[in-house]
Amino acid sequence: MSTFAPDRSRPLAVSSAAPGVRGWPWWAAVLVALVCTLIGTAIDGWVFGTFSWGLRLGFWIGVALAALLVQRRSVFTAMVQPPLILVAGLLIGGLLFINGGGMYGMALKLIATFPTMAIGTALAVAIGLIRIVAQPLRRTSRTAHAADAQRV
Repeated sequence: MSTFAPDRSRPLAVSSAAPGVRGWPWWAAVLVALVCTLIGTAIDGWVFGTFSWGLRLGFWIGVALAALLVQRRSVFTAMVQPPLILVAGLLIGGLLFINGGGMYGMALKLIATFPTMAIGTALAVAIGLIRIVAQPLRRTSRTAHAADAQRV
């Protein structure tokens, strides 16, 4: 019977939130957030004909996955991308799946989704800050001393 043993030899800078699992590059984190958002807008467009819970859930899941899956050295990208992802998702999804009502109509829909953007940004920043604290890129003297003590 074998058990999963994480690879601890991998540098922390390229790890995801899961220990020993290689993280995704920054551009893949942007893509996963955008694709999840577009899937949500597609569901809303086909089911409701307007932006609703599909967009919200797709956006929130996408930015959370991006913050968890991205490499530790690129976590800042996942923390600051949610507003840009929501704007791109609204514009692309609005053009493809929903009658946007022109530029003025899209601007009103973008303004109406501010709470969604605020929650998604807060979620990504919280996950990112937890990762920054829990996965420091440099070893502190305390962690270096503990690692040396374990070798003996």
